[in-house]
Amino acid sequence: MIYKKLIAFSEKGKEVGSISAAVDKGVAYFKIIGRIWSWSAEDGSKLRTQIDEALKSGAKNAVIEGSSEGGSVFATNDLLALFQQFDEVKIKVHALMASAFTYLTSHFHTTIKSNTQGMIHMPMIGARGNIKEIKSSLKLGENITKDYKKAYAKKTSKTEAEIEALWKDGDYWMDAQELLAEGFVDAIEGEVESFTEFDVDSLAACGAPIVPEVSAKTKNKSKLIMDREELIAYLGLDADATDEQIAEAKSKMKIDALKYREDSKEKKPKSKGKKETEDEDETEVSAEVKELVAKGLKDKKYTAKEVSAYEKLATADFEAAKTAIDALTPKPKLSKELNQENGEDGEGAKAKWTFDDYLDNDPEALEKILAEDPERYKAMEAARK
Repeated sequence: MIYKKLIAFSEKGKEVGSISAAVDKGVAYFKIIGRIWSWSAEDGSKLRTQIDEALKSGAKNAVIEGSSEGGSVFATNDLLALFQQFDEVKIKVHALMASAFTYLTSHFHTTIKSNTQGMIHMPMIGARGNIKEIKSSLKLGENITKDYKKAYAKKTSKTEAEIEALWKDGDYWMDAQELLAEGFVDAIEGEVESFTEFDVDSLAACGAPIVPEVSAKTKNKSKLIMDREELIAYLGLDADATDEQIAEAKSKMKIDALKYREDSKEKKPKSKGKKETEDEDETEVSAEVKELVAKGLKDKKYTAKEVSAYEKLATADFEAAKTAIDALTPKPKLSKELNQENGEDGEGAKAKWTFDDYLDNDPEALEKILAEDPERYKAMEAARK
């Protein structure tokens, strides 16, 4: 079964959650991974279209699986309304069931794993603006809180007062056994076999008491595997490409990449003065060269602008570069030379020193200025920038 990613939730350029879907043998399947954020009109249209098509094809039941730290109460309400169009919905939770995601699970039959963690808390809202706007936001928060209490009470057969008692001190965490005993889920089935980066990030983001390590089988995966449409587009194939054509294109890409790599190795000139290995990138500056050139810079034998030139020299002929750098004498500060030309020395010369002059020649004096004359220190530091 191939899932199609419909919505990707991002924060600061990083994907923090997603919703994918598929239809198989008359059942609609959905995956909710990570954070649930508000989506754009275009994303919402994709999800609604997918559900409409599933219903038209005769899919009366839906299965939702995944792991989520929750997120937007409004986006979760939208999901609930969309999923309630199916006659029966079952949710299968993996690593995490927290915050707004628990509102969704409280409306459907829900199973978890034996190492699932769950968390409920009083819904949170943001308030800003004038007094009237803040009062309006407060009323909204009260309405949402009542809605969550009712949903939890109905799912667990508890009273709303009992729900309040659970979250009165903030986040209320439960392991799988307590989630089942308290009535927040309907059954425990197996255990989470592999924790993904999304699982670990989500657990850490919402303050879970136990945060597992990324499972070995998923540890080296920096991003989700492409869905079929993305893969077809990446390989430059037609939209109706068969599995055999996809496999052939992927194989050809690997062969082309290998040929390119071998051709590049043959064309690259051999470097001198450093140990060569079969897989070494010949253009890379070795640690030995970097250490040599860095020491020369630290000893003030040349400026930062000249580092690249000395690295190239040392890469081409290490011993010759070492001899040349050892023979260099430290470059004096221009301000120091000017002071000497003007016959100034000692404190008279220091009066014209820059921040870097103090840092290089008398850092203790710089610390003294910071303690006794912080305004001067700030001015010198600002001039440096």
